[in-house]
Amino acid sequence: MAEHHVPGASAALIGNGKIADHAVLGVGPRTLFQAASISKVVAGQVILHLVDHGEIGLDRPVNDMLRSWQLPGPQAQAVTPRLLLSHRAGTSVPGFSGYLRGTPLPDLREILSGSPPANTPPVRVEHEPGHAYLYSGGGTMVLQQLALDVTGHSFEDLAADLIFAPAGMVRSSFKQPLPPTEQDATTAHDLDGRPLPGGGRVYPELAAAGLWSTAIDLAHLALAISESWRDGGLLSRSLARMMAQPVGRGPTGLGIFVHAQNSRPPLLYHYGVNAGFRSVLTFVADGSFGLALMTNSEGGRPLIPAFGGAVFASNGQGSFPPID
Repeated sequence: MAEHHVPGASAALIGNGKIADHAVLGVGPRTLFQAASISKVVAGQVILHLVDHGEIGLDRPVNDMLRSWQLPGPQAQAVTPRLLLSHRAGTSVPGFSGYLRGTPLPDLREILSGSPPANTPPVRVEHEPGHAYLYSGGGTMVLQQLALDVTGHSFEDLAADLIFAPAGMVRSSFKQPLPPTEQDATTAHDLDGRPLPGGGRVYPELAAAGLWSTAIDLAHLALAISESWRDGGLLSRSLARMMAQPVGRGPTGLGIFVHAQNSRPPLLYHYGVNAGFRSVLTFVADGSFGLALMTNSEGGRPLIPAFGGAVFASNGQGSFPPID
């Protein structure tokens, strides 16, 4: 942490289907970090829950289910939730840079349409759906709109009711920005360990980047997903097994990255990269081993594989998943 100018870090180790160890440095055990793109894992679980309950068709065109907005672009009618979850829909907008605190924030429709005050272009189909893996945070925002349209409930409420509560994620939320009453949240830092202006950026792109969480909560999420993979839980066992299989020849399953392991269940993982925050959640699909690590600095990029690789090696695991 000193070498890479990381003021605060929180780690949770998963072993044999439970949280085996937890360590914090420079922060408290309940201190919130921005989980960034690990938000997409939660979004994936929300969408798959709705698939499980017949509210969303996994292979049905999203434009047939969207009610208040339509995905534009050539071959948009070929885009399905399966393709969006696996980043194979050919949609635009890879990621989001956030907003300075105190500046106007776009709503969901403005984010999708690229209308002011949104600072990203419109979300649309730009490449042939299903042809290749192409990471798209914009595609995840289409899924957020889909969840709202088919249920009538906000993404924040769906995540809280369907995922956070049953998984035991007591400190997690999609509040952007956090309310003034939340006093235990860490500040974002640059590569030199200096605080970012305003303490960090605001990410109204909730499903793609807006999660606040802790390493303990992320470990609970991993354990809940693993329970589904083994016996059913948040998801039916059959859908959880499908989630953990690569789609096409890409690196992703449904809402999560997948690394096959010889004679063992697959390694599931997702990195999180917001301004001044770097995190990772990685775990064996059966819950036998895993690691959640959150840092509050851009220096987390080199720190995560160094620490994670050492933890994997000391626990007799395979190679640490590649950083994106």
